[in-house]
This record gives sequence, C-alpha cells and structure tokens, in this order.
Amino acid sequence: MKQTTPFPTGHSELIHDVEYDFYGKQLATCSSDQHIKVFDLDPTTQEWILNDSWKAHDSSIVKIAFASPQFGHILVSVSYDRTLKVWEENFDEQVGSQRRWKKLATISDSRYPLYDVAFAPSHLGLRIGTIGSDGILRIYDALEPSDLRNWTMTAELQMSQAPSDQNVPSDFCLTWCPSRFSSEKILVTVSKAAYILSRDKNDRYIPTLELPDHGGLIRSVAWAPSMGRSYQLVATGCQDGVLRVFKLVENSRKANAITLDDINDNSADGINSQDESLSNLTIQSISTYEDHQIDGKPQEIWKVSWNLTGTILSSAGQDGKIRLWKSAYNENFQCMSVINAESSQ
Repeated sequence: MKQTTPFPTGHSELIHDVEYDFYGKQLATCSSDQHIKVFDLDPTTQEWILNDSWKAHDSSIVKIAFASPQFGHILVSVSYDRTLKVWEENFDEQVGSQRRWKKLATISDSRYPLYDVAFAPSHLGLRIGTIGSDGILRIYDALEPSDLRNWTMTAELQMSQAPSDQNVPSDFCLTWCPSRFSSEKILVTVSKAAYILSRDKNDRYIPTLELPDHGGLIRSVAWAPSMGRSYQLVATGCQDGVLRVFKLVENSRKANAITLDDINDNSADGINSQDESLSNLTIQSISTYEDHQIDGKPQEIWKVSWNLTGTILSSAGQDGKIRLWKSAYNENFQCMSVINAESSQ
C-alpha cells in the first residue's frame, strides 16, 4: 500500500482546476480566492516548490491551461468575471515576487461567466477556444506569435441560448481532437448535450455529430491522443455518475452535416449548414462504468483525462477517488488502480 503525500497549495478557498505543463515539471492551480499559483517540481526532492502566486481575476477562476512549450511559458485563465487572460512567465523577475507571471492580454467579449478554456493542438497554431454560460463558443488566434498581446476572434458560434435564469444548473466544456492526421474537430458540451464540430468548405465550424445517451450535465470531456490508431477515443464524465468512452471513426466517404433542432433558433450564421465536403463520422459507445459510488449509489464524475499516449484514462468523482483505466484487447477498459486522499491500491 503506497501512501500519498498531501500537497498544500496555500489557497484560501475552493480549488477549481489543477493543470500540468507539457513536461509535467510545472503545475498551476486556480481557486475561488481569485488567485493563480504556479509550482515547480524540485528534481532532487520531487516536491512542489512555489514559483509564484498572484491575484489574477476579480471573481472565481474556474479553468486554466498551459500552451504547448514551442510557444513559450504561456498560461491562460478564465473566470466568472467574464474575462479570459493570457499570462507569460518572466524569468527576469524573482520567484515569489507576484510579478513572475506578466499579463499579456485581457479578452472580455462575453457578457456571462466563462466556464472553460483550451489551447488547440500546436499544429493548428496558437489558438484558444472558450465557452461560457452565454452558450457561445469563441475561437481566438494569435496571428503574430511574436506579439501575444493581440488576439483576433476568428470564430463565434452560438451553441445554446443564454440562460434566462442564472440559477438553472448548466455546464459547458470543450476539447480539441489532438490528431495531426485528421481534419480539425472540436468537442463542445452544452449541459446534457455533446457535439463534434468540424469545419465546412467555407472554413466555418458546424456541428456534425452528437454523442448519445447522457443522463445529466456533462462535467468533463477528454479527447485521447491517437498514437497511430485509425480511430479516435473520447471520454465523458457526467452528473449521472456514468463514465463513458466513445469510439469515433472518420470514414472516407462524404456525408452531409446533421441539423441540431434544439440549438437552431437564433444561432450564429452557418450552424445549420449542410456541407458535402465534410467527412462522414460514425460513433460507437464502447464502455460505460458506474464505479464511482457511495453506499451503492453512483456519484457525479467531475473530471476525465488521458495520458500522453492515450492508453490510460483517469476519472475523478464525488466519491473522493481517482480511478485509472487501461484498455484491454477487446476495447473494454479495466480499472487498474484506485486512488483516494490517503492511499492507492
């Protein structure tokens, strides 16, 4: 039985997100205390040492993400204060000075709280996607990578109507397909629905496929690195306590995009378009699990994530445990490890 080591972050309120950089040697956290903290891994002691801590937003910070290292030490954050901010590590400033990470840009196009942010795969350039409770997916590009103070919004797509009652439960998240050998695709979730977006012949993002059978709010989505597979794997974590794994195949024949009736009205131009240049996508549900339980009752799954090779899937739930899943030869996933706050087995 291996004992885990508690990691005191120093945050004074709830931590909403924890993200590693590409190499796993830097760790960032964000919290309702409006602060971002970045930690460096000490190679000798294997302990996390505080790099810097600073007040980054005027409300709860709910999501952070590191850019690919080929673009430098870049971090992005979104908050309920409706802003997206881009940060860069300044190595000329002292560690712990609260000036180590300088703000490059503030983007405030949304009139509602932002829920998620993600960098596109590096082969697509320095590109950021974000979505909030207004139900709008926005894509931003740094057209001049040498000047990250200027970002251009290159796409804006209404995925759902802005809620009339802010107390109505909802959730929104997004992830990009990481494959270099497939056309650009984004998985966007809106409450209980999950849509695959592709580009049409006019270079607009339109929905081409919906992931089926979710019985609650979708809390987390993760697109697996393909690593030479002829198909893609997508995992979702849901409020209904079910971990789902989908197999996505892009066929060579062409097909029209589907129309999504529930998001038609007042949508952005092009969302209902049908385009014969889009590749046909087929999807298969290959695994569903309800292992995150307390007293025999499935618990909400808050986070799903893949390793860099797309061979191991992790899920974290309201039962306070992290489960690691590995694919078997028959494409079913087997739980290989369970980790809680005190021990792993």
